[in-house]
Amino acid sequence: MDALIVANASAQQRALTDVLYHEKINCVVCTTAAEARRASLCRPFDLFIINSGLSDEHGNELAMAVADANGCGGIFVDDAMRVDQLADELNDCGIITLARPVAKTTLLDAVRLIKVSNARVRELKAQNEELKAKLEDMKFITRAKIALMRSLGYTEEQAHRYIEKKSMEMRVSRRKVAMDILNTYEAI
Repeated sequence: MDALIVANASAQQRALTDVLYHEKINCVVCTTAAEARRASLCRPFDLFIINSGLSDEHGNELAMAVADANGCGGIFVDDAMRVDQLADELNDCGIITLARPVAKTTLLDAVRLIKVSNARVRELKAQNEELKAKLEDMKFITRAKIALMRSLGYTEEQAHRYIEKKSMEMRVSRRKVAMDILNTYEAI
């Protein structure tokens, strides 16, 4: 697991990396927003921690950009007054906002929460991709059934059985059979 740490001061960087070290998370440390943007373009990160007040920008826009580019959650640390102002916008992007000073246990709890939520999001994305693939398969199979019904006069049930039987006989997916049918009968 990899994390992006963005903080101006070396003391802040050390404190943040120490917390992540205990969670067995590899850290890439940046001191400016520009450096962090380049780092996030070069490699994916599983989470990030940004300590506001960077030399080249405040950091809240960087947090949203990193979250969007990496599809991960992160932590944004700022002054208590600003945290309340930014919380709604950042929380909608999957970013936990914490007010300075941050207790080590609070930071550790936030990191663990992000790890769990990122794992859940990855699982849901995988399920979503699987469902998209099944839906795409069903589109081709349905088109193939229609082609068989139009070209050979099959009923829907007969067309379905034909595709199933060919799939088993040829030991290929129903999608492959459907594609072959479409190549044969839609060209007519």
